[in-house]
Amino acid sequence: MRKTNTKPPRPGDQAVPKDPHVLRARQVSKSYRDGERTLQVLDGLDFHLAAGEFVSIVGQSGSGKSTLLHLLGALDRATSGEISLCGRDFATLSAAELDQVRATRIGFIYQFHHLLPEFSALENVFLPGMIQRRPTPELIARATHLLQCVGLGERLTHRPVKLSGGEQQRVALARALMNDPAVVLADEPTGDLDQKTGREVLDFVLEHTAGEGRSLVIVTHDPAIAARADRTYTLQNGRLIAA
Repeated sequence: MRKTNTKPPRPGDQAVPKDPHVLRARQVSKSYRDGERTLQVLDGLDFHLAAGEFVSIVGQSGSGKSTLLHLLGALDRATSGEISLCGRDFATLSAAELDQVRATRIGFIYQFHHLLPEFSALENVFLPGMIQRRPTPELIARATHLLQCVGLGERLTHRPVKLSGGEQQRVALARALMNDPAVVLADEPTGDLDQKTGREVLDFVLEHTAGEGRSLVIVTHDPAIAARADRTYTLQNGRLIAA
């Protein structure tokens, strides 16, 4: 049984009515203008995610999976509907407040790790902590600990070019955890890896997210990943359908 997240609320988490769901979307729609026509990507979508839960989302290419992940991660605004994280409705937050939410409450992992090539593994991991203006010794200690947790304690000073694809993705996982997020959102995190390495990376992701009480959403094409989730949804016609 996975651990339950029992961490005390952070100073930035204002008192709000209790909701058992860390992340919730209600009647969310997203559309884009394409010349004279409107492209409807999401249409009245509902979603919820509890603490420590792992949910996978599958669907055909172009179905809107990445768009949904961007909305859940406060990287984009919904056309209509409500998305809330830890009881805070994104629509009520300023751009600066959304930046703070992304920096402190959400971790992102992508198919392509997006590590900065000129920096070491350690530097790539502690960079997100610099946004918080935390003392450098604290950042180094936290980043070192995370890299040790994902099996890279001997690779701290290596630049990305000196790391394998699986190692680079583990650095990306450590970076996503740097600010101790409540939710980790992953977009095809093993899509660029071979099957064996992909399984190893997924094991690390699960161990250090849902296994530690964090919530996890993975967008994937891999049925083996979806099979390990607590719940799986298919995104079809702009809505989530329970698999």
